[in-house]
Amino acid sequence: MESLVLGLFVLVLIVCVAAGVPTAYALVVGLALFCVYAWRVGNSPRRVAAMCWHGIRPIRRILGMLLAAGVLTGLWRASGVIPAIVAYTVPLITPSLFVVMTFLLSCLVSVLTGTSFGTAATMGAICISIAASMDVPLVLAGGAALSGAFFGDRWSPISTSALLVASITGTEFYRNLHNMLRTVAVPTIATCLVFLVAGMLVPASGGSADTVEALRGAFDLNPIVLAPPALVFLLALLRVDILLVLVAGIVSAVPLCIGVQGMGLLEVARTAVLGFAAPSPETSALAGGGVASMVSAFGIVCITSTYAGIFEETDLLRGVEGAVGAFAARVSPFAATLGIAVLASAISCNQTLAIMLTHQLSRDLAESAGEHALDLEDSVVLVAGLVPWSIAGGVPLASMGAPVESMALAVFLYAVPLWRLVRERLSA
Repeated sequence: MESLVLGLFVLVLIVCVAAGVPTAYALVVGLALFCVYAWRVGNSPRRVAAMCWHGIRPIRRILGMLLAAGVLTGLWRASGVIPAIVAYTVPLITPSLFVVMTFLLSCLVSVLTGTSFGTAATMGAICISIAASMDVPLVLAGGAALSGAFFGDRWSPISTSALLVASITGTEFYRNLHNMLRTVAVPTIATCLVFLVAGMLVPASGGSADTVEALRGAFDLNPIVLAPPALVFLLALLRVDILLVLVAGIVSAVPLCIGVQGMGLLEVARTAVLGFAAPSPETSALAGGGVASMVSAFGIVCITSTYAGIFEETDLLRGVEGAVGAFAARVSPFAATLGIAVLASAISCNQTLAIMLTHQLSRDLAESAGEHALDLEDSVVLVAGLVPWSIAGGVPLASMGAPVESMALAVFLYAVPLWRLVRERLSA
């Protein structure tokens, strides 16, 4: 029965992807299938509901952080934080260094915002627009922007995926960020070199003055608007509780919205809930954020967390876990986790479910919870962005206007797991 249930779930996912139906519907169907399975193998409806709650209970905190992150990104757009970052950094994009600067600037924005989607919709969209005007191949510029967007999605003091990994593995968030530094230096340098050479082989022309002028016309970009990200990173360096860091980022942005950008209290509240509404077509790439932007992610995390509770207390994954154990016996723990991540990302169609499935199937492979968290960050968090039919990589590319083929040139997403495999081979 287990194989039938899992097979039906995969089939529903495939049909939804092929038909262009949001994968959230497939996840709801999957929840129904798994609940029916748990009931058929002898659990009462009340017990099945308890299993679902047991899956959600450990990640209640992350759900609150998701909503807080949505409010933060909305207010940072409206207060001028993100427009200022873009306006101050875009002029640094010189023609000969365009591709590598696209990567580095996307890294910067993604670390400051903690979201690949937000980075793609702001800095990514702007860089792609500039690439079009400079006659730079969009597939190359898109690969650089996607690489940078996932840099902060993996490593940022306010990254929701990093928060999720810390929550499900029971590890300390800041310790995980520190551990991730061990495996990121060489891949980052290698990525910069690749994009540097690629940019020199495809010289660009033109400029970005129009983009900056549009931002300066729509916002007051007084340097004081950079206070919230400075405060966030100061608190992060002091290892303040991450929820308090998010709250500080929100609270510090409110006076800027009112005093610098001239917004009213009702408008600030609306932005916190519904997101920022761009004042002109030239700044439309900055629209978004707010609680509304996190509703889909909130629902996906809730649904996939119920899966974890059912998987934990039934034999639904026992056959798969046996196959994983046999595979892991032949390779290293990270190689096994990476293989699981590829499969999970291919069938889940979103990063959250891929992380949950990979954790569920590989949690006993690493020597410690900290190493397991690092394995997840170096595998599934990045691999999810390389699946063309997954929202993890597809949505950022679509929002920035880059072709899906850009995934093939998202060098950083390949470099990190490949470097981990090389390190293990060298140390063997």
